[in-house]
Amino acid sequence: MALYPVPAPGYNGINQNLFPFDVVSPVFKEWVQITPLFQLMGKEPSRPIVRKILGRGEGLQYRMSKLQALDYKNPIVNFDQRRGNAQQQQVDYDAVSVNFKSFLVQIKGYDILDYGTPIDLPPYARQQLVEAFSRCLNYDLFNAMTSTAYPALTTGSALTGNVAGHFPAYDRVVFPVAAGTLLARAAYQANGTFPTLVNGMQTSANTAPAGSGLSAKHLETLKQYAERGNAADIAVNSEYAIRPAYIKSKAGWPMNKYIYLAHPQTLPSLFADPLFANSTFNRGTVIDQENTPQTLNGADYIGEYRGIEIYSCRDLYQYAITSADGTKQAAWNLFMGAGALSIGWAEEPQIGMENDLVERIQLYFGHEFRGQKMLQFKSLYASQAGAVVGSNTVVEQGIIHSFVSF
Repeated sequence: MALYPVPAPGYNGINQNLFPFDVVSPVFKEWVQITPLFQLMGKEPSRPIVRKILGRGEGLQYRMSKLQALDYKNPIVNFDQRRGNAQQQQVDYDAVSVNFKSFLVQIKGYDILDYGTPIDLPPYARQQLVEAFSRCLNYDLFNAMTSTAYPALTTGSALTGNVAGHFPAYDRVVFPVAAGTLLARAAYQANGTFPTLVNGMQTSANTAPAGSGLSAKHLETLKQYAERGNAADIAVNSEYAIRPAYIKSKAGWPMNKYIYLAHPQTLPSLFADPLFANSTFNRGTVIDQENTPQTLNGADYIGEYRGIEIYSCRDLYQYAITSADGTKQAAWNLFMGAGALSIGWAEEPQIGMENDLVERIQLYFGHEFRGQKMLQFKSLYASQAGAVVGSNTVVEQGIIHSFVSF
């Protein structure tokens, strides 16, 4: 029998309330690890997350512009040189709204607590605020790429009219089905709810790289979409190609680097793919100690495959989508290139403390003025003759949505 709680009337005639207990002053703090997306930020438009610093008087919204390339397939040749043949530059834009956000921590009767308990809360308040702002930033960035942009995917709500605007553009989605083929454009735009589309994937017990699981072929398809600018069922460059997140050089030729954020539960399917395994951790020779995928150290950075940097991203757990029949699970993974998002700070997180000597209250606070958005620009395909009716009028600048079962 446990000695605590002390039963009435106590032990050996001693009142139960006279048995003291000690409180250990160090506390355990809730631990939540986040994906360090700040590593992808930079002021250059070539960065995956483009950062902008806003000044006073610049408004509560800023706009990111995109200059279209000139038509390189139709130069003016020989004696056709005349002013009327000049091309007109075209510039599109996307708007990012900025919001004021605060976190507050209140400690009441701090002097009473000093006498009443060895638990000292004030030293933890600032650290908690820093963690809250960091986690909020990651949460907002992931939402901007997923549920904020397309809430109908996770809620399964019925659509009003065509899927355009409710789903990502078909040319920015790779969606394998059980047969190992991709979901057709007509089926994707057939006005069904997104969980209904997930019905065509494999169940968790049957998910395989040859079917609707994550595979080397899936990664290669994502890269082809980025290079083509669109799916393979329409002409090349019917949409804008996605610029790589980074570009290096090898033997005078470019090495285009992309980023793949993967739901952790989709990785076993990738590891089970013979093509991926035999070309990475099963090979006898290690090509690059840092980037060659392996399954030993348990790092969130899985490694590089075909120029795609693969990361296990626990933030994606919350965006999984259950099929309409309730038997399948689809992960919402993200393939990123340059200019995927924009984040603007008018005021970075500022943390302070206010002390009320009358009511004996300490108020710790943090404020920031920030906005973020997944960048989308005018679709080329939607305005072309022969485009599927109801196609999205805008497409992602630097993201392809990767849906696989797990």
